[in-house]
Amino acid sequence: MMSKYLKLALVFHISIFFVRILYVLFRDIDLSPEEAQYWLWSKHLDLSYYSKPPLIAYMNFISTSIFGDTELGIRINAVIIGFFLALITFYFTKYLFKDEKLAFFSSIFIYLIPAYDIASILFLTDTPLVLFWGLTTFYFFKAYKEDKPIYWILTGIFAGLGFLAKYSMVFFFPIALIFLFIFNRNTFKNKWFYISIFIAFLFTLPVIIWNIQNNFVSFKHVETLAGVNKTTSTLHLNYIGDYILGQIGFNSVFLFPFFVYALIKGFKERKKAEIFYLWIPAIFVFIVFLLISLKKRVYVNWPVFAYFSFYILTAFYIYKKKLLKIGTLLFALSGLSIIILFYTPILDKLHLTKLLPPEKDPTKRIVGWEGLGKKVENEIKSLNTDKYFIFSDSYQVASELAFYVKPFKQTYCINLGRRMNQFDLWKGINQFKNKNYYGIYVTYGGLPKRVEDAFKSVVKKTYYSIVYRGKEVYRLHIYILKDFKYLKQPSIYSF
Repeated sequence: MMSKYLKLALVFHISIFFVRILYVLFRDIDLSPEEAQYWLWSKHLDLSYYSKPPLIAYMNFISTSIFGDTELGIRINAVIIGFFLALITFYFTKYLFKDEKLAFFSSIFIYLIPAYDIASILFLTDTPLVLFWGLTTFYFFKAYKEDKPIYWILTGIFAGLGFLAKYSMVFFFPIALIFLFIFNRNTFKNKWFYISIFIAFLFTLPVIIWNIQNNFVSFKHVETLAGVNKTTSTLHLNYIGDYILGQIGFNSVFLFPFFVYALIKGFKERKKAEIFYLWIPAIFVFIVFLLISLKKRVYVNWPVFAYFSFYILTAFYIYKKKLLKIGTLLFALSGLSIIILFYTPILDKLHLTKLLPPEKDPTKRIVGWEGLGKKVENEIKSLNTDKYFIFSDSYQVASELAFYVKPFKQTYCINLGRRMNQFDLWKGINQFKNKNYYGIYVTYGGLPKRVEDAFKSVVKKTYYSIVYRGKEVYRLHIYILKDFKYLKQPSIYSF
C-alpha cells in the first residue's frame, strides 16, 4: 500500500509536471541558442559531436518524432527529467535516512533552487547529465551497502549514460574512489566493482570512435575549456569572484545560509558514511572548477550537476535541526525569486524594472528568435527562388534560424576567425559556389568585405530588432546577397 508521504509527493510532483508543460506551451519564450543547436544535431545523428556526446541529439530525435519540431517537442525531455529527479530525490533520501517525511521534504526542497528549475524547463546537456548522475549516485550507494550484482550493473549503465550526456560524468569516478578508500577498501577486491567500471567504459566507445575519425576535436575542445593550453601565470580574481557569486546566485542567494550550514556540519560529521557521501561530490567538483577559474572563466552551470546529493544533505540538516520555521521567510523569498526569474515582465507591471533592467535580464537570450525567423522567411519569399542558403558567423544565430525559418533548411556558420564548432564538420556554403545561389547573411555586426566579395552583388540590407520588456535588447543585420562565387575561410587553430 502506498504511504501517505509518497502519495503527497506524487500529487505534488505530477501537479508541477503539468504546470511546467503549460509554461512551455504558453510562455512567450523561444529556444535558447544551445537548445536550438542540440536540436539541429538531431537532424544529423552521429556517434558523437564536436563539443558534447550524442545522447541529447538522440533524445531530441525521439521526442520531436512524437511531438514535432516544436518547443514542447524539445523541452518535454527536460520536464520529464525534472519529474523523475524529484522522485529519485525522494527515494534516495528515504533509502539513506529511513524517513519518508524527510524524503518528502527533500523532494520539495529542490524546487526552491533555480538551477534545478531551469534544468527542468530548458533542455540542455546538464539536464540528462544530472538525471544519470543522480541515478548513479543512488545505485552506487546501494551497491556499496548491499553488494548485489544488479546494483553494480545499474551503476555502470547509469554512469555510461551520464557520460553520453556530458563528459563531466567522469568526475564520479574519483569521487567514488575517495569514498571507497575511506569507508570500504574491500570493494576494490570485488569483481562486480570492476564489471561496473567496464560496463560504463563500453558507453564511451561511440565517443572514442568518433574522435578517432575526427582528429580528436572533442578532446581538444575540452582541453580549451579547462584552460589546459593556457600557460599564463596570471591569476584572474574577477573570474574567481564571478564563479563563486555565480554559484551562490544559481543555487539561490536566499538558501545560501543553509548551504553554508550543511557544508560546515557535513565536514564535522564526515566520519558518517551517508553524510560524507552526500557531502564530498559538491566539494570535490566545486574545488576543481575553482582551480580552473584561477586562469579562465568558468560558466555558472558547469559544477551544478554535482550538487544533487548536497541538496539532499542540506534538506536533511534543515529537517533534523528543526530549521523549517526559521527558514520560512527565506524559502518564500527563494520561491518568489524563481517565479520572477521565469516571468521577468512581472517586474515591469510592479514598477520594479530597475531591479532587473531588460538589458541585464538573462531571459533576453530566449526571446525574439521566432520573430527573426519570420522576418527571414519574408525576405526569402521576396526572392521567388529556392536557390538560396542561410548563413551566419555565429553558430547560435545559425542554429536558431535553422529551427525558426520554415520549412526547415540546413543553415551554415562561416569561419571568419572564430574557434571551431559543429558546423565545421558538416558541408559548408562552398558547395553552392558558382551555381547562382542567393545568400541570406544574418549577423550582429556589419557585412565583412570578405563575405561581400564572395558574391556578385548586395541586393538588400535590413535589420531585425529583438524587443523585450519594451526595450531593444539585440539588433541583427540581414543581408541579401546575389550569385555566390566562393568564400575563402581561414584554417582552424582554436578549439
